[in-house]
Amino acid sequence: MNSQTLTDRVVKSLGAHPYLWMFFLCMFQNPFFMGAMENIPNNMLWLAELFVLGGTGCMILHFYRSGKLDRKKVYLYSILAVIADFILLILYSKSKNPGIWHFVGGCALLCIFYCMADKQKFRRQLNSLLILGTGFFLKLYYILGTSVYTRQHDMGKFEGESGHAAYIEYLVTNHHLADFDIRERRQFYHPPLHHALSAVWVYINENLLNTGRNPARESIQTLTLFYAMCIMITGYKILRHFKLDGKALYIPLILISFHPTFILFGGCINNDILSVVFIMGALLCTLKWIDSPTLKNIMKISLCIGLGMMTKLSSALIAPPVAFVFLIVLIRNFKTKGKDLFRQFVLFGCLCAPLGLWYQLRSYLKWKVPFTYVQEMSTGLAQYLGDQKFIDRITDFSGYQFSSVYEQWYSSDIPGSYNEHNPIIALMKNAIFGEYINEKTFTAFPFVDKVSVVLFWLNVLIALCALICLILVCFRKNNLMKPIEKAFLFSFYAVMMVSIYKMSADYKFTCTMNFRYIMPTVILGALGMGAALKQIQEKDEKKGELAIKISGGASLLFAGCTMIIYLMLCYTKA
Repeated sequence: MNSQTLTDRVVKSLGAHPYLWMFFLCMFQNPFFMGAMENIPNNMLWLAELFVLGGTGCMILHFYRSGKLDRKKVYLYSILAVIADFILLILYSKSKNPGIWHFVGGCALLCIFYCMADKQKFRRQLNSLLILGTGFFLKLYYILGTSVYTRQHDMGKFEGESGHAAYIEYLVTNHHLADFDIRERRQFYHPPLHHALSAVWVYINENLLNTGRNPARESIQTLTLFYAMCIMITGYKILRHFKLDGKALYIPLILISFHPTFILFGGCINNDILSVVFIMGALLCTLKWIDSPTLKNIMKISLCIGLGMMTKLSSALIAPPVAFVFLIVLIRNFKTKGKDLFRQFVLFGCLCAPLGLWYQLRSYLKWKVPFTYVQEMSTGLAQYLGDQKFIDRITDFSGYQFSSVYEQWYSSDIPGSYNEHNPIIALMKNAIFGEYINEKTFTAFPFVDKVSVVLFWLNVLIALCALICLILVCFRKNNLMKPIEKAFLFSFYAVMMVSIYKMSADYKFTCTMNFRYIMPTVILGALGMGAALKQIQEKDEKKGELAIKISGGASLLFAGCTMIIYLMLCYTKA
């Protein structure tokens, strides 16, 4: 079997089973990294050398067999590769930042595979693999430089009594759900799917693989990395569902793959990222059900929504738009398929409701906890916004709020500090930098703050364009989407935005206005942009080419700025 045939088979297998491939890739890297740079074993260097030299040798052999290199050049390039590898080996051994070497090495292996594969036959698949693969290695680099205690949300401590870490630790230690009123400890009110999977993962690593306590807990980020990449794959599938191809596919895919929110939450061990996996899964499965309203397809939707609600109850936000789709399809096909559709809906409910609500039912029966219970925060916190009227908050676009692109939090020690209070401004800031990246983060690399300003305003521009594109695609007649698909996508976007504004009004705290609650809007906006680009190309070739150049340049700049910021975020200055 020649290298071309082998790469062909790999590309076909990647296309057929992307989630499975990603799972095995994450599981494969876990023993060598365990979620942190300090957990990288000494012999990892030799394994990396084996992969790099092996990959380089395969590429040289491939070009020799294809006639692009003669024997003399093969010998020359082989010797140069060994010398270069030896030099890099010395530099790596002295480096304080092994993660950056693994990022570069992973991207190099990806490029080697790209060069060896048949680019004419699999151009779309290979270009998409290059985009998603580079995004994967950036996310891997981030979690290697990010502790389970760094830039987390409602984390607590594994040895503590509250927080997501304590929830996971409780399950690891006791092997059963809470036997006390879940309102007594913060975050224990959440449904347990993510925490249970994390607990099983920790138990296997610590007790069966003997990795040690701290590495086992750090390696939870292997799971969250896998979840983040599942969202990337689902995003790609949604783009392809609407037959996006060429640059109309690659541009939105770059925005999804390199969006900072998925980097940040690829390293967060709370339940947000897994809930988005199931939300996006439900969205994709609903689109497929619209095309083919079969029992198999509707049960996939039911499973995604049920498991999403078993991860985080707010996953139910996808339910109203899905129910709207069900109603429209039923009305249209009542006479011909009414009985079959009713049967589907009954079976849908029989699976979705128990999966999504059993934990809330258990808590209600045991301790009378309301189904929609959310733990209250103290109004005495510095971030409390109750002294401001909501209408004033959402209409305030004063210039001082843009003097810093990082999210602001009031501190009595800092004159002139304030709490972010306008939801849209807060969302734009923490979508890119989260809550914990600020003016003090890059003191060792001052130039990064300038890059942050570029990325922030570029993101504002892209987000605005993406929203306009989504509105135009959903409300103008076109052959890209069916009317029911347009209604479904836009209603889901609207539900998320109404939800975040309602949360901001009901829970008057800066932390409530966080982009993690509306992460799917990234993929919906990217889809709108890709669909608009395709539509422009089909109507006017010259305008389409100009739109591609502008949006393509913006997406590449977006990816470049993101890489600079997040590579430097975890880089230790020598």
